[in-house]
Amino acid sequence: MEQYFKLIRQVLQEGRNKGQGTYYEAHHIVPKSFGKKSTTVLLTPEEHFTAHKILAEYWKDHSTYGKKMLWAFHRISYDGKRKLTKEEYGDARRILQDLWKSEKSIPHKEKISIALKGNTNNSSRVFKGMKSDMTEEGKASLSKKTTERQVGSKQWTKGPYTVTFDNGKTVTKQSYPDLSKEVGIAYATLQHRHKHSPGVFKKGWKIE
Repeated sequence: MEQYFKLIRQVLQEGRNKGQGTYYEAHHIVPKSFGKKSTTVLLTPEEHFTAHKILAEYWKDHSTYGKKMLWAFHRISYDGKRKLTKEEYGDARRILQDLWKSEKSIPHKEKISIALKGNTNNSSRVFKGMKSDMTEEGKASLSKKTTERQVGSKQWTKGPYTVTFDNGKTVTKQSYPDLSKEVGIAYATLQHRHKHSPGVFKKGWKIE
């Protein structure tokens, strides 16, 4: 991270401003995905790419922030406006390759779930104050708003859906997410099966 902070310090010392003939992009010193307020600095497109590359390389193996930094670097690398040199493209592909590898084991999903609850190990933080300060009331409010945002989408309004198992057990719910939670089958799988093979028994169950 020394390289990163050296770049930021150098830019801050220059006292840059927009509208002076040079194209700049705003960059949050502490990444937005960390959930903390942060000042921004003006970087050239090349500096912006370099800053996110450093962050992605540094954080890529972190259980909580790794994927976030990789996706941020992915967005800035493939935003359609930025033209990468072949060397930069090669670097980006090598750094981002883990994003396209998918672990689907239950233990792996459990680790992700635990990681998303927040890391409380202060010794692993480079930026201060990274622990979430959201109250239980705030978390409940956020959960409620998320649910309200989902209501009205196709996956919530086209029920009822019924899953029947080969042992005769049936489960009926009004939405894929609710049905998924009840039967333990990914709702994307439920959607696909209902669309392409409704009423057909496969792997011990069918959906209608």
